[in-house]
Amino acid sequence: MRKVFGVALVVLVAAIPGALAITITASEPAPTTAIGWYELGNSYVNEKRYDGALYAYDQAIAENPAYARAYFAKGQVLATIGLHAEALHAYDQAVALDPGLAPVADSYQATSEKVVYPDIPSGSLLKGSWASGYQYLVIDNQQGASDVVVALAPTGTDGASVAVYVKKGYVNEFDGIVPPGAYSLYVTTGDQWNSFEDRFDQNAMYFRWDLPQYAYGANGYGYTMVFVGQQYIPSWYIYNLKSIPPDDFPVL
Repeated sequence: MRKVFGVALVVLVAAIPGALAITITASEPAPTTAIGWYELGNSYVNEKRYDGALYAYDQAIAENPAYARAYFAKGQVLATIGLHAEALHAYDQAVALDPGLAPVADSYQATSEKVVYPDIPSGSLLKGSWASGYQYLVIDNQQGASDVVVALAPTGTDGASVAVYVKKGYVNEFDGIVPPGAYSLYVTTGDQWNSFEDRFDQNAMYFRWDLPQYAYGANGYGYTMVFVGQQYIPSWYIYNLKSIPPDDFPVL
């Protein structure tokens, strides 16, 4: 017996920049200008004193909030120490302040984007495992407007036991993936899956299926979810997929 859920999608753009706070104690006389702090940051980079460099670039930006090159240099340091999401935010600010930096920033941005937003094959299992006797889950996203992550959280918990990823334009079947027991079903849709924070960074939307679910440990049973583009829904249609705040989505 397959249950078919229709989902109407809309677009919501969301941007959540990264943040970093670093402090240092410097023995050298403190610069008094934005350029002075920027040059001090460059000298720290040459010495591989990255904490000092970040502090100096932040001081340069505090002195001159339009200092595009300080943002760009800060991004390079953040990427060097592995904080690629924060680096992307710094690069974006640099280019927004000085579009002439775009040709230089492009390659750096592309490198960090590959780390933060790796290509995830459709049908990937983000959490959970396959097991004999578990029910199947089919996600049909051929007509959907965005990529989809479907998560199952056992009743009374705030963490997902199963989470699957299906790209826009794909349909994937996961045999033996739904564990027996009571659970809530959640969906998030969007673009650019952030592998560091387990969320979509663009067009993110979050839903919970209002009806509680109970999976039996029998073969041949399961769930099918069909995602469709935004369209008119007849008045008789019972729409049980409710919008929720991002913080209500279960931890992956």
